[in-house]
Amino acid sequence: MIQATLDKLSDMKLYAMAEKAKELNESPNASNLEPVQFLSFCVDAEHHKRKQSRLRRLLKNARIKFSTASIEEIDFKQHRNLTKESMGDIISGTALENKCNILISGSTGVGKSFISCAIANLACRKNLPTQYFRISRFLEYMAAQKALGQYLKTIEKIGSLKLLVLEDLGPDVMTAEQRNMFMEVIEERYLVWPTIITSQLPFEQWYDVFGDQTVADAICDRIFHNAKKLRLEGDSMRKSNRRSAP
Repeated sequence: MIQATLDKLSDMKLYAMAEKAKELNESPNASNLEPVQFLSFCVDAEHHKRKQSRLRRLLKNARIKFSTASIEEIDFKQHRNLTKESMGDIISGTALENKCNILISGSTGVGKSFISCAIANLACRKNLPTQYFRISRFLEYMAAQKALGQYLKTIEKIGSLKLLVLEDLGPDVMTAEQRNMFMEVIEERYLVWPTIITSQLPFEQWYDVFGDQTVADAICDRIFHNAKKLRLEGDSMRKSNRRSAP
């Protein structure tokens, strides 16, 4: 009887459930388990496996720069104007749930990329499809999609991502085509899904990156509205790590 059940579970591709059922059935304590307990253990095993498989798939598709970065590993001991209190709603995931953009500025090496990747990792753990781009590569990608006649479809795809991470805004001024593409993406996502943007430039200088004042105002108005701002300070953490190395 048990083998027939295992075969049916495998046929339905419930492999973890089948494996757990076999394990429990062969256990010396199998007779002590109530039917509901037996079923619960099997369902939990299948649920866990599928959850882990989905997380691996989300992380793979996200192409996060630091794929293992996590919120739990963010260093709050460094003096860089960063506290657990200031990141409370980001750490809890509330900022993502409220569709808040997360903007991070700071000099080279201060930890912008790690933090953005840690938040992206958190989004994947919360079952939110995510994608990571360096802005220079992102603009090249959008231009290539436009040349292939896939621009509108790509805009829709990017707009529907539950989290978009755009790394390293500026300092080069965007061309008219680039800022228009950037504007369309931001407009598509505005108040619908959150976007993370990092830059070495202070927030006040982000307007300059877009060149045209009218477009810059439109983009920044949408970026800054309903946004969490992290203004990182201090020396490069890479230099600190080198000084502390034996």
